[in-house]
Amino acid sequence: MNKYSSIKKVCKINDGIFSDIIDSFNNHGFKTEKEIADFILKRFKQLNVKPAFPSIVANNKWEIHPLPRKKKLEKGFLILDFGCKLREYCSDMTRTIFLGKPNAFEKRLYELVLRCQRKSVKGIKIGMRYRELDRNARKMLKHYRKYFVHSLGHGVGKKIHEKPAISRNSDDVCRENDFITIEPGIYIPNRFGIRIEDTLFIGNEVEVLTKARKDLICVEI
Repeated sequence: MNKYSSIKKVCKINDGIFSDIIDSFNNHGFKTEKEIADFILKRFKQLNVKPAFPSIVANNKWEIHPLPRKKKLEKGFLILDFGCKLREYCSDMTRTIFLGKPNAFEKRLYELVLRCQRKSVKGIKIGMRYRELDRNARKMLKHYRKYFVHSLGHGVGKKIHEKPAISRNSDDVCRENDFITIEPGIYIPNRFGIRIEDTLFIGNEVEVLTKARKDLICVEI
């Protein structure tokens, strides 16, 4: 199995596990971030893949890479960032769902991040410098750009973070056969974080390999 087939397969595994998480919420629910992280790890083992990195499960957290807590889940945004590894190749995907019912501001902010993510994917062109993509994403976030505190994306392959860099200062150029992520986010201190991330393959066209739904899913807790 080559690089493309391996990464495509692990991305499909991510999609399935995300669906399993939503189904589990709807059927019996989770009580803590740690329970969800353990569920993801259990599914990896059942599917004979390894974690590509420690899963991020963050309820109303504004840090980029917090550790899952045993604290009871509360109403608000829940970031799910996880990936697995098969034959040395990695997947990476983030979805943000809402526990309970969001207000108008929370819906609007989520839609802003989603629109930025989708337009950034559509804006990818072979030959462009990746820094242009990052800078354009920040413009789309308007006055919330100051809450976007990491780069727009990164290469993914045998390592979860590798070249090319998709950041404001990157000199890397978009090339055919790149495997990258696009992951804009907004992190409002002392309130919450929102991040949406896909793994992509740059061929004749841009192919989104992680296909889990990205509309704002709301679940009861």
